[in-house]
Amino acid sequence: MSEARVESGFTLIELLLSLSLGSMLFFVLLQLIGFDLRLGNSMASRMRESAQQRHTLELIRGELAIGSGWDVDPVVSNQWSCGMAGRKPVLAIRLDSSNNQVSSQTIVYSVGAAPSPIWRGQVLMRCGPAYGLDGVIRPGGRALNRVLIDALPKEGLGFQARQDPRSRVLHLLLEQESLAGSSPLRSAAVF
Repeated sequence: MSEARVESGFTLIELLLSLSLGSMLFFVLLQLIGFDLRLGNSMASRMRESAQQRHTLELIRGELAIGSGWDVDPVVSNQWSCGMAGRKPVLAIRLDSSNNQVSSQTIVYSVGAAPSPIWRGQVLMRCGPAYGLDGVIRPGGRALNRVLIDALPKEGLGFQARQDPRSRVLHLLLEQESLAGSSPLRSAAVF
Protein backbone atom coordinates (compact mmCIF):
# COMPACT_ATOMS: atom_id res chain seq x y z
CA MET A 1 0.00 0.00 0.00
CA SER A 2 1.27 3.34 -0.85
CA GLU A 3 0.89 5.93 1.74
CA ALA A 4 -0.24 9.34 0.52
CA ARG A 5 2.17 12.00 1.51
CA VAL A 6 0.60 15.15 2.90
CA GLU A 7 2.44 18.31 1.93
CA SER A 8 2.13 21.33 4.10
CA GLY A 9 3.95 24.61 3.34
CA PHE A 10 6.57 25.45 0.70
CA THR A 11 9.81 23.77 -0.14
CA LEU A 12 13.11 25.57 0.36
CA ILE A 13 13.55 25.98 -3.42
CA GLU A 14 10.12 27.59 -3.75
CA LEU A 15 10.90 30.01 -0.92
CA LEU A 16 14.28 30.98 -2.42
CA LEU A 17 12.73 31.47 -5.86
CA SER A 18 9.94 33.70 -4.53
CA LEU A 19 12.42 35.67 -2.42
CA SER A 20 14.72 36.29 -5.40
CA LEU A 21 11.80 37.34 -7.65
CA GLY A 22 10.50 39.66 -4.94
CA SER A 23 13.95 41.19 -4.47
CA MET A 24 14.33 41.80 -8.21
CA LEU A 25 10.89 43.44 -8.37
CA PHE A 26 11.76 45.61 -5.36
CA PHE A 27 15.07 46.64 -7.01
CA VAL A 28 13.29 47.57 -10.26
CA LEU A 29 10.74 49.65 -8.35
CA LEU A 30 13.52 51.45 -6.46
CA GLN A 31 15.24 52.24 -9.77
CA LEU A 32 11.99 53.65 -11.21
CA ILE A 33 11.38 55.78 -8.12
CA GLY A 34 14.97 57.08 -8.25
CA PHE A 35 14.63 57.94 -11.93
CA ASP A 36 11.34 59.73 -11.24
CA LEU A 37 12.96 61.78 -8.45
CA ARG A 38 15.90 62.75 -10.68
CA LEU A 39 13.53 63.74 -13.47
CA GLY A 40 11.42 65.79 -11.05
CA ASN A 41 14.51 67.58 -9.69
CA SER A 42 15.71 68.29 -13.22
CA MET A 43 12.34 69.73 -14.24
CA ALA A 44 12.13 71.84 -11.07
CA SER A 45 15.64 73.17 -11.72
CA ARG A 46 14.77 74.12 -15.32
CA MET A 47 11.58 75.82 -14.16
CA ARG A 48 13.53 77.86 -11.56
CA GLU A 49 16.12 78.84 -14.17
CA SER A 50 13.39 79.77 -16.68
CA ALA A 51 11.62 81.92 -14.07
CA GLN A 52 14.91 83.62 -13.24
CA GLN A 53 15.48 84.41 -16.92
CA ARG A 54 11.93 85.81 -17.27
CA HIS A 55 12.45 87.94 -14.15
CA THR A 56 15.74 89.29 -15.56
CA LEU A 57 14.14 90.18 -18.90
CA GLU A 58 11.25 91.89 -17.06
CA LEU A 59 13.76 93.90 -15.02
CA ILE A 60 15.45 95.05 -18.23
CA ARG A 61 12.06 95.88 -19.80
CA GLY A 62 11.13 98.02 -16.80
CA GLU A 63 14.43 99.86 -16.92
CA LEU A 64 14.10 100.44 -20.66
CA ALA A 65 10.68 101.99 -19.96
CA ILE A 66 12.08 104.56 -17.51
CA GLY A 67 15.28 105.18 -19.46
CA SER A 68 15.84 107.94 -21.99
CA GLY A 69 17.76 105.70 -24.41
CA TRP A 70 20.07 102.75 -24.74
CA ASP A 71 23.28 101.69 -26.42
CA VAL A 72 23.93 98.17 -27.70
CA ASP A 73 27.53 96.93 -27.30
CA PRO A 74 28.64 100.24 -25.77
CA VAL A 75 32.24 101.31 -25.39
CA VAL A 76 33.43 101.20 -21.77
CA SER A 77 33.10 104.63 -20.20
CA ASN A 78 34.77 106.08 -17.14
CA GLN A 79 31.42 107.81 -16.44
CA TRP A 80 29.86 104.50 -15.41
CA SER A 81 29.48 103.93 -11.70
CA CYS A 82 30.99 100.43 -11.66
CA GLY A 83 34.13 99.02 -13.18
CA MET A 84 33.79 96.26 -15.74
CA ALA A 85 36.63 94.08 -14.32
CA GLY A 86 37.22 92.53 -17.73
CA ARG A 87 33.53 91.91 -18.47
CA LYS A 88 32.05 92.91 -21.83
CA PRO A 89 29.30 95.56 -21.69
CA VAL A 90 26.31 94.41 -23.76
CA LEU A 91 23.61 96.99 -23.02
CA ALA A 92 23.73 100.45 -21.44
CA ILE A 93 20.48 102.18 -20.48
CA ARG A 94 20.69 105.94 -19.96
CA LEU A 95 18.37 107.20 -17.27
CA ASP A 96 16.62 110.51 -17.82
CA SER A 97 17.79 113.08 -15.26
CA SER A 98 14.58 115.11 -15.73
CA ASN A 99 12.62 112.18 -14.25
CA ASN A 100 12.55 112.78 -10.49
CA GLN A 101 12.37 109.03 -9.76
CA VAL A 102 15.78 108.22 -11.16
CA SER A 103 19.22 109.67 -10.91
CA SER A 104 21.17 110.67 -14.00
CA GLN A 105 23.11 107.41 -14.01
CA THR A 106 23.54 104.67 -16.56
CA ILE A 107 22.52 101.06 -16.02
CA VAL A 108 25.03 98.70 -17.65
CA TYR A 109 24.47 95.00 -18.31
CA SER A 110 27.72 93.12 -18.85
CA VAL A 111 28.86 89.53 -19.38
CA GLY A 112 32.07 87.96 -18.14
CA ALA A 113 33.87 86.13 -15.40
CA ALA A 114 32.13 85.70 -12.07
CA PRO A 115 33.27 87.98 -9.24
CA SER A 116 33.59 85.03 -6.84
CA PRO A 117 33.71 81.23 -7.03
CA ILE A 118 30.17 80.79 -5.69
CA TRP A 119 28.82 81.48 -9.19
CA ARG A 120 28.83 78.93 -11.99
CA GLY A 121 30.76 79.96 -15.12
CA GLN A 122 30.16 83.26 -16.88
CA VAL A 123 27.67 85.72 -15.35
CA LEU A 124 25.33 88.51 -16.42
CA MET A 125 25.83 91.53 -14.16
CA ARG A 126 23.82 94.71 -13.68
CA CYS A 127 25.57 97.89 -12.63
CA GLY A 128 23.34 100.80 -11.78
CA PRO A 129 21.38 102.59 -9.09
CA ALA A 130 19.87 100.34 -6.43
CA TYR A 131 16.17 99.71 -5.93
CA GLY A 132 14.43 100.65 -2.71
CA LEU A 133 12.11 98.41 -0.73
CA ASP A 134 9.20 99.87 -2.69
CA GLY A 135 10.61 98.47 -5.94
CA VAL A 136 11.56 101.88 -7.36
CA ILE A 137 15.05 103.03 -8.21
CA ARG A 138 16.27 105.29 -5.40
CA PRO A 139 16.93 108.82 -6.66
CA GLY A 140 20.59 109.69 -6.25
CA GLY A 141 21.16 106.24 -4.82
CA ARG A 142 24.51 104.51 -4.80
CA ALA A 143 25.25 102.30 -7.78
CA LEU A 144 25.52 98.57 -7.16
CA ASN A 145 27.12 95.85 -9.26
CA ARG A 146 25.09 92.63 -8.90
CA VAL A 147 25.02 89.19 -10.53
CA LEU A 148 21.64 88.50 -12.14
CA ILE A 149 22.25 85.16 -13.87
CA ASP A 150 25.11 82.69 -13.72
CA ALA A 151 26.01 79.61 -15.78
CA LEU A 152 26.12 81.49 -19.06
CA PRO A 153 27.84 79.40 -21.76
CA LYS A 154 31.61 79.60 -21.98
CA GLU A 155 31.38 80.01 -25.75
CA GLY A 156 29.65 83.20 -26.86
CA LEU A 157 28.12 85.83 -24.63
CA GLY A 158 25.04 84.15 -23.19
CA PHE A 159 23.32 87.54 -23.19
CA GLN A 160 22.94 89.37 -26.48
CA ALA A 161 21.25 92.63 -27.38
CA ARG A 162 20.56 93.58 -30.98
CA GLN A 163 18.75 96.66 -32.24
CA ASP A 164 16.81 96.48 -35.49
CA PRO A 165 18.55 98.95 -37.84
CA ARG A 166 15.26 100.19 -39.31
CA SER A 167 13.45 100.77 -36.03
CA ARG A 168 14.04 101.25 -32.32
CA VAL A 169 13.09 97.63 -31.62
CA LEU A 170 15.49 95.88 -29.25
CA HIS A 171 15.95 92.08 -29.40
CA LEU A 172 17.36 90.37 -26.31
CA LEU A 173 18.53 86.77 -26.07
CA LEU A 174 19.52 85.09 -22.82
CA GLU A 175 21.12 81.62 -22.77
CA GLN A 176 22.04 79.62 -19.69
CA GLU A 177 23.56 76.18 -19.17
CA SER A 178 21.20 73.92 -17.25
CA LEU A 179 22.10 72.47 -13.86
CA ALA A 180 20.77 69.13 -15.06
CA GLY A 181 23.32 69.05 -17.88
CA SER A 182 20.68 68.90 -20.58
CA SER A 183 20.32 71.35 -23.44
CA PRO A 184 20.86 75.08 -22.72
CA LEU A 185 17.87 77.13 -21.63
CA ARG A 186 17.11 80.13 -23.86
CA SER A 187 14.78 83.08 -23.41
CA ALA A 188 14.17 85.90 -25.86
CA ALA A 189 12.35 89.21 -25.65
CA VAL A 190 11.57 92.07 -28.00
CA PHE A 191 11.13 95.62 -26.69
